[in-house]
Amino acid sequence: MENTTLEHTDDYAVMLDLGAALGQNHAFGLVAGRCSAAQAAMLQRLRQEKKYLLCSANWREFCTDFLRISGSEANRLIGLWEEFGPEYFEIAQLMRISPESYRAIAPAVKDGALHHNGEAIEFDQQNSRRLATAVSELRNTRQKKPKPQLPMHERIAHLDRRCSWIIAEFEEISRKESAGENWLQFTSVLTRVRTELARIEAENGL
Repeated sequence: MENTTLEHTDDYAVMLDLGAALGQNHAFGLVAGRCSAAQAAMLQRLRQEKKYLLCSANWREFCTDFLRISGSEANRLIGLWEEFGPEYFEIAQLMRISPESYRAIAPAVKDGALHHNGEAIEFDQQNSRRLATAVSELRNTRQKKPKPQLPMHERIAHLDRRCSWIIAEFEEISRKESAGENWLQFTSVLTRVRTELARIEAENGL
């Protein structure tokens, strides 16, 4: 259980003022997804050093009372800070970008800029349109890259697992739907699978 003992009145006053300031001045930015890198770093430091115990019983209570956001939202922002660092929040100040999209462009982010097509686009308000275009192009490039194929033995093992699932599904449906209104559809699918498997066997001399 977290210790809520207030050891120093001065520390309590400082944290109370800090919490009030955060709640009044920064809450809208946090809720709107416009959390700055400095705010995210501050959240991480507050939670890690447990300074919130100077004025709240626990982290979630502190977030609700002083930050005006939920503990889960604060934890989400801290998670983004710990995974991506300040660059994610810097670009998020200029455009909407999901964590998934940022992961796609992260290798191109360096020294406060997005590197694309031989140029470094700095994280600046005047570059917001260029950044949005570059992010879109980088995402599309990554999506178009073919996924590397698994080694054949892994593909066969994966096929075996899928076959086990399909067989179990056939068995369950046959028990539940026997003589039911969808029985004809079920038998049609079963016949098709049996026919195709027989064809593959014949083609391979099995």
